Amino acid sequence: MIISIAWRNVWRSKTRSLVMIAAIALGLFAGIFMMAFMNGMYKTRIDSATKSELSHLQVHAPHFLDNNETSLFISDGFTLAERIAALDSVQAAAPRLIAESFIMAAHGTGGAKMLGINPEKEKQVTDIWEHLVDGTYLEKTSRMPPILVGHKLAEKLRLKVGTKINVQLVDFNGDLSSKGYRVSGIYKTVNTGFDEMHMFVHINDLQKQMAIEARAVHEIAVLLKNNGYASRLKPTIQQTAEGLDVHTWKELSPEMSILTDSMDQYMYIFILIILIALCFGIINTMLMAVLERVKEIGMLMAIGMNKRKIFGMIIFESLMLTLTGGLLGILLGIVVSRIFEKNPINLSAFAQGLEQYGVATEIATEFPTHSLGVLVTLVVITGLISAIYPARKALKLNPAEATRTD
Repeated sequence: MIISIAWRNVWRSKTRSLVMIAAIALGLFAGIFMMAFMNGMYKTRIDSATKSELSHLQVHAPHFLDNNETSLFISDGFTLAERIAALDSVQAAAPRLIAESFIMAAHGTGGAKMLGINPEKEKQVTDIWEHLVDGTYLEKTSRMPPILVGHKLAEKLRLKVGTKINVQLVDFNGDLSSKGYRVSGIYKTVNTGFDEMHMFVHINDLQKQMAIEARAVHEIAVLLKNNGYASRLKPTIQQTAEGLDVHTWKELSPEMSILTDSMDQYMYIFILIILIALCFGIINTMLMAVLERVKEIGMLMAIGMNKRKIFGMIIFESLMLTLTGGLLGILLGIVVSRIFEKNPINLSAFAQGLEQYGVATEIATEFPTHSLGVLVTLVVITGLISAIYPARKALKLNPAEATRTD
């Protein structure tokens, strides 16, 4: 009976109730859509970091990452890469040589990290070859060895396909080595910082320039079948690569780890702020409803309805108002998020700024379904909290005085 009375009371003032329900629905819709948008943006950054830059796991000689010292290499890294690739849950593994280099071109100089790769193996681990905007993927077209450069570096040094550049580096013996390369292709990822600081050459060409022993590598990049396996699979790869350092992409990029671990917290804080703001609106609405029915509440008390039932009636009214608006807002937010999941939002107008942070210009929203239960719980708690003050106000009424109120 209390529930049916509460439901009728909600709709006594249809305009006021509808306005409040609309406010709750729009507030939650905005929060959910923002959550889905930020989650989608975060996913694109993770995909960029793992598919184009870091891979899921990397294997190095101990202390190599401290300063990329040439002498700290993995002996017969090609065989180790094949053993790692054969493990369950591993999709592919690619060996790399790494050198810090100095570039001299006709229109300027600059520094960049040079990666010696096996083009076919690298295709299985990273998607750099899919980001070519000009030229070919390390195809040799002249006597000079080919080199693949990033779009940002090409702009900086005014490089084009076919341009000759001279690359200097310190070889394995500690001597300065200089070698000419010809630009075979230019790639462009969503991260301009990566594009400016990374060049790719055939591993054999870099091996010759570095005068390092055959089959030696500095890094083995590992791509897994599932991103979530990285931490779980790390001990297995550590056993396979005994005595070497194994790092997950989160360990290689601490800022990405912070982003991953804190994203849900930030989203819940954002939703909580919206609900707190709505809480004051619900309190105001319920307080007006109570004050308008002072005489009625007094009559109910006078004919024997106890304070517990009065309190419960007002709690139910607030919950019904909140849940109606809350569920509408959640449903609307999920539906719109699904629409933009299939039709990504184009942010090309902000491309220059986004690419500095490695974020794609097309964001596909993605609502985290595991958050649905938490959202509903927060809505219910908001309704309960919002009803406490109006309900206490009603309980303080004196039945004799309330019945005389006009």
